[in-house]
Amino acid sequence: MENKKYNKPAIIGLIFSIISIFGFGLSGIIGFILGIVSLTQIKYTNEKGKGMAIAAIIIGFIWSIIIGVLRKLVAAGF
Repeated sequence: MENKKYNKPAIIGLIFSIISIFGFGLSGIIGFILGIVSLTQIKYTNEKGKGMAIAAIIIGFIWSIIIGVLRKLVAAGF
C-alpha cells in the first residue's frame, strides 16, 4: 500500500480561499487558481487532496464573485 502525500498547492489554495472569507484582497482569486493548478497536478501525480482542491475552487470563486458584487453595490450607493 502506497503512502500518498497531500498536494501542497491544494492545501495552500484552500487556505487562501478560507482567508478570502475574511475579506483579505485577492486571496480568493489566488485560492481559485491554486485549486485549478492542484487538480491538474493531482490528475498526473495521483496525490491526495482532490477534495481540498475542489473546495478551494468553489470557495475562492464564490467569495470573489460576492466581493465583486458588493464592491459594485457600494460604488453605486446601495
